[in-house]
Amino acid sequence: MSKKKHRKHSGEVEDRSKPSKQKDGGVRETVESIAIAFALAFLFKTFQAEAYVIPTGSMAPTLYGRHKELTCPSCQFEFRVGASTELNDSTGYVRSEFRIDKTLCPNCRREVDAFHAPVFNGDRIIVSKQVTGYDRFDVVVFKNPEEGHVNYIKRLVGLPGETIRIRQGNLWMRRAEEESWQMLRKDDPATQKDIQLLVYDDRYPPRDLVDAGFHERWAPSIHSPDDPSSVSGWLESRNAWTADRVTREYTANADDDRWHWIRYRHIVPSEQDWNDAASGRIESPRASLISDYCGFNVANAADRHRGYDSFSSDVYWVGDLTINCTLDVIETATDSAIRLELIEGPDTFGCVIDPVSGNIEITQVNRLHDRDGERPKVLATAVSDIQGAGSWEISFANVDNRILLWIDGDLVKFNQPLLIHQAYGDVPLIRPGEADTVPSGIAVRNTQVIVSDLVLQRDIYYRNDAYQFSQDESFTSAGGDVTSRSQEVGSPWALHRKLEDPEAWAEHYYTEAQESHRRYGSYSEYKLNDDEYLMFGDNSPRSKDSRLFDFYNRPRWGVEGHRYAVNENDLIGKALYVFWPHGVPFLNGGQGFTVTNHKKHHYDERSGKLTGVTIDYPSYRFPFYPNLSRMKKIR
Repeated sequence: MSKKKHRKHSGEVEDRSKPSKQKDGGVRETVESIAIAFALAFLFKTFQAEAYVIPTGSMAPTLYGRHKELTCPSCQFEFRVGASTELNDSTGYVRSEFRIDKTLCPNCRREVDAFHAPVFNGDRIIVSKQVTGYDRFDVVVFKNPEEGHVNYIKRLVGLPGETIRIRQGNLWMRRAEEESWQMLRKDDPATQKDIQLLVYDDRYPPRDLVDAGFHERWAPSIHSPDDPSSVSGWLESRNAWTADRVTREYTANADDDRWHWIRYRHIVPSEQDWNDAASGRIESPRASLISDYCGFNVANAADRHRGYDSFSSDVYWVGDLTINCTLDVIETATDSAIRLELIEGPDTFGCVIDPVSGNIEITQVNRLHDRDGERPKVLATAVSDIQGAGSWEISFANVDNRILLWIDGDLVKFNQPLLIHQAYGDVPLIRPGEADTVPSGIAVRNTQVIVSDLVLQRDIYYRNDAYQFSQDESFTSAGGDVTSRSQEVGSPWALHRKLEDPEAWAEHYYTEAQESHRRYGSYSEYKLNDDEYLMFGDNSPRSKDSRLFDFYNRPRWGVEGHRYAVNENDLIGKALYVFWPHGVPFLNGGQGFTVTNHKKHHYDERSGKLTGVTIDYPSYRFPFYPNLSRMKKIR
């Protein structure tokens, strides 16, 4: 039976637990089937389980579908891009016009050649079918309400009897109209930590771009808002910090009571910046808002021709951030202090560590009421093991209106929960400002430290777009006006272009969102019956999930209820473990040796039939070893 193809924003097909077999992948299927047999034999004594394969990228980065793995030639960052759209869904043949040819490095945005990059099948996972109950944010396999013979895998975000809202990428819930809206958070902080996406990894700078004079994102800085050469009010300047651009270590030797800062500036290189650097021209730095850019969502040549790559996942401001680093305390003195900072809209959250006593304070400054930050509010306190000289790994997060701190992988327990803005009668919109283009920093006073391994991450941004594509590929605004991209009015392209101007972005987004909520507010709420669940993909820009389900095919499967809901009796099981990621080829320069190649369609004029013609594109490589680093518990 042929499978219906769904047209979505991203052009990606849905997750299925059992994808159609490629005609040239028999050897691979045999090897992987042996691994499946061993895993099932081991697990079946304990509980009933089944193996599934992830075909597409709608759950990335939690689970990978068919993908390519690349290394950026500039910053040497290793990353993955989705490749499920390369294949014809029913035959397994490559669609030449959809072959992934180029992509962008998610760390430095350099264009990377992906045409001959190795391609791998998706993760194979174990799913428990003996489940007594499902919790929010479980990863669940279920029958697609539109096609009962097709299995999907998504994250459960809405429980029976709830109404769910999406606002600025976050999830809100209430059970009755008279109740306040409650922010939904991951009950297990480890789940939150696992699904963060990369903003920038300082361990992998774009060497050739920096050598040409382009601006580093982390730099010793002083707050100088009136200096026209500053970046969003922060001027790169020598202070107690010294940056080693080879080892990527930042050393501070502060001997006074002033705060000495290194600051993150979200300076994202554009294609023009790369071209200018190659020609010896470097423009003044300009920071932008952190967006919902997702490097896994590469646009192939056919997509780029239609202009989809310009805004498919680089549109919406994301304020939920996590800063990670290694902190080496070398020497302390009286009144020593270390401060980590995260900014979201008008709020600045600080983690202030006393490296002598180990005391920690979490502080908040609202710049609408305290512009100079002279009256920080202490939200909570704790005592840590950071006492005297030593080395610690730190993760400080402001995600889902909750502050979390990990030290050496252990969650710090504060004297009270750090929940910000717990409930609202109506969900507000937060406006970003110029400070959100420099949203993180580390400061010290009266101490000597070394900071390294700086990695900035962001939370998943759940989309509930006020924009939709019309059939002629112009844009329909929330108000219903159709415009072309060149007009840049009422389109995602317009928001994308305003990321470097936070006030303009905020005004544009606020106007569009308010109008959209006024016209379609009830439509964008997801009310669930007592036997219904809501399912979203982790890769929000490219996920066929509850937001895009429809009514049309449900009657043939006997499915009733809300358009977006999954009925309880259609739940199959809970995803437990990635037991077999793709194998890692070795020998022949790490590429292995080609055993089989892909095929593409060929029309035989004599027979009038479509056949498969082998092309120079390896589909299976040998030898390989198990990818142990990707075998993991699914959170």
